[in-house]
Amino acid sequence: MTQNSIRIKDLRFSYHSQLKIENPLVLNIPELSIHPGEKIFLYGPSGFGKSTLLNILAGVLQVETGEVEVLGKSLQFISQGERDHLRGEKIGYIFQIFNLIPYLTIKENIQLPCLINKKRSLGIDIEAQAEELISTLGLKDFADKLVTDLSIGQQQRVAAARALIGNPQLIIADEPTSSLDEKNTHEFMNLLLSEWEKRKFTLIFVSHDTRLKEYFPKTISLPDINKI
Repeated sequence: MTQNSIRIKDLRFSYHSQLKIENPLVLNIPELSIHPGEKIFLYGPSGFGKSTLLNILAGVLQVETGEVEVLGKSLQFISQGERDHLRGEKIGYIFQIFNLIPYLTIKENIQLPCLINKKRSLGIDIEAQAEELISTLGLKDFADKLVTDLSIGQQQRVAAARALIGNPQLIIADEPTSSLDEKNTHEFMNLLLSEWEKRKFTLIFVSHDTRLKEYFPKTISLPDINKI
């Protein structure tokens, strides 16, 4: 049997609140499975727990109740340090706010995950892969520039390349096109999915913009699976 990239069963999560309402429930997901190599469009309007779910899958938030397996690891049974190592070694994250380091060049920003976590770069020529990504994403003329010299669309490509470096098994994209115009959104989606075709990582792409569904063979509606 093929191991799932993501498996959720009976997940319940709430934030401990100082409000009069005790521990308001944010997530109540009875079941969810995502297979290796799938590209998934996860849709949900604001307030339906998209960011919370992604932070759980990335190991940032601790599982409270239920089972969450990511790349074969049961997150409810491993420590914060182990979750951090899993994220650093095998998960690429494309943020809505790009979180690039302003005093580093494009190439240095892209290589950063492999410099922070050496296991991510085992068996890979990181210099060569960074140059390949820079070329593929149309950034060759800017490789040694600071990211602050780039347009918003170019910065988003750098953020994607940083997530892709080291061949992670899972890519999580959290509203990555929210600050892009229609032209840059189309270009970014084509570039990201071209990389998916080459590498066949599991892709979870999250957005409130349902127009992006056309890029994906499978859509999951968070309001439908989140039984709160």
